[in-house]
Amino acid sequence: MRTLGVTIVGLYQFLRGIVGLIFGGFILFFEGPANKMASVAAAGNVVERALGHLGHRVGIVVIVFALVHLVAGYGLWLMRRWGRLLTILVSAIELALMLPSALQVNTFALCFGALNAVCILYLAMPPVRRTFLGAGGRLQAA
Repeated sequence: MRTLGVTIVGLYQFLRGIVGLIFGGFILFFEGPANKMASVAAAGNVVERALGHLGHRVGIVVIVFALVHLVAGYGLWLMRRWGRLLTILVSAIELALMLPSALQVNTFALCFGALNAVCILYLAMPPVRRTFLGAGGRLQAA
């Protein structure tokens, strides 16, 4: 049976995934004033192509990471061990990426860094870990 804490962490993963998909879509498909100014300034040279492709690459990376969050949330929702491990891994990666901003006292980075740390600590607690294991420490059947 799924505990309230696991449900909250799973819903948080779904929310992170949905927000990431929206943000990645904006990065991937939005051609704003900054992109147009860069293309005018670089008019047909290597810099223009590199800047144009950089935005698309970043958008794809954000979308892939958002999909990983959705998969982790799905795994938590179904109480799968791999969902717990994937959530811990993704939260640890994000915590490491936010650490430089958090050290500069960026409020956004501090809040999301704290949420990532809480997710990791909660899912690493022995009682929570045991809920993902079957009787005798074996994995639950899929």
